[in-house]
Amino acid sequence: MEQITVAEKNKMALQYGLLLGLIYIVITTAVTIFLPKMILFYSLKFVGYVIYLVLAGLFAGMIRKANGGYMEFREVFGAIFIMLLVAGLMSFIYNYVYMLYIDTHYMEKVRQSTITFMEKLNTPQDKMDEAVKKFDEQVAESKTFHLGKNLLAFLGGLLMDCLFGLIVCAAVKRKKPEFGV
Repeated sequence: MEQITVAEKNKMALQYGLLLGLIYIVITTAVTIFLPKMILFYSLKFVGYVIYLVLAGLFAGMIRKANGGYMEFREVFGAIFIMLLVAGLMSFIYNYVYMLYIDTHYMEKVRQSTITFMEKLNTPQDKMDEAVKKFDEQVAESKTFHLGKNLLAFLGGLLMDCLFGLIVCAAVKRKKPEFGV
């Protein structure tokens, strides 16, 4: 089997990143149905993130297969980085549009779910009031667009994805034997 060019690897990574982004958007949207049940909501978000990373690994494996079955760690990481960057941008933009235009009451739903959850845990009223006040301040601040804060949040998420992506890289990489077998 023959190796593919860097441009072909990047094109495949871009395509898989778009697909990964679409899948993650569908998962994220589906999970919002369970927002009133906080534990289930966050459990499903976690499962969705694991699926996201597993798919990134499968897509990287497909790129490795197209590359003759072998890819160095840095090559795999480059492909995964492109996939995570594209999928992350899509997800970030979608979340922004979702909260601003699709479900304009999303943050109020989160607030109410948090209060209900705290009540179930028999949280003292003063602690609940403090948490609600802090939440309301954060919501008020989030209504104004801050390019720097949004960029920092995106980069922080991308960094976290890349840390998990390193684990995926270790699983996907396969060094070509130095001597023919």
